[in-house]
Amino acid sequence: MSKFERETALVLHLLSRLELTAASISDPNSDGRETGIDALVQLTDNRTIGIQVTEVDPFVARGVTRAKEKKLSRSAPNKPYFMWGQNDRSAILNAVAHGIERKVQIAERHSFRFVDEVWLLICAGVPEHGAVASTFIMTPWLSADDMNLSTDHLLQASKYGRCFLLPILGVERSFYYWSKTARWRKSVQPDAASSGPREAYVQSLLSASSQQEFDLLVAEECQMILREMRQG
Repeated sequence: MSKFERETALVLHLLSRLELTAASISDPNSDGRETGIDALVQLTDNRTIGIQVTEVDPFVARGVTRAKEKKLSRSAPNKPYFMWGQNDRSAILNAVAHGIERKVQIAERHSFRFVDEVWLLICAGVPEHGAVASTFIMTPWLSADDMNLSTDHLLQASKYGRCFLLPILGVERSFYYWSKTARWRKSVQPDAASSGPREAYVQSLLSASSQQEFDLLVAEECQMILREMRQG
């Protein structure tokens, strides 16, 4: 997928979670002009939303894990493999805060007069190169209070009306959402994907009898999520 196609897929995941429908999604930077947003969304309720999309890199040495994923993918493109994701809560919070601070600074350079509201979408657990290690975060012990302590002050002073942390692939179907009045909240939603097949998937990882079996399970799950992203 191109950069805009990838961002559109992630935006569609967000809209699905919010139960919103887009009449259209366009690239506001298609003419080479930098607008400070990645996707211009015209909702069916006639609101125009500008969405800035970013992916969390939850490691101190940013970009290193993703580079390793790409190297492994190039060396054996048809061979599934597994790399461990980040499970250090403080590292995750620092990475999310770093990403927000960087995007807040970018937003300050733009007026956003052509939209009704500007949102920041932070994605995690995005399947790529046969693994999700470079953006995967463990959410069960990441609370809304943690997020507020780390990032609320950054967002309160920003031009963003709403902010979201959306794990595409994780051990639970979690969703974090922020507004200036409500601050961060966390939702974990049981549904057909998470209470049935998703739970079975996690259990199958725990009971895998070999590294090869574990790697195959991860690769199959990544491929399923990628298909969902491409289908919108």
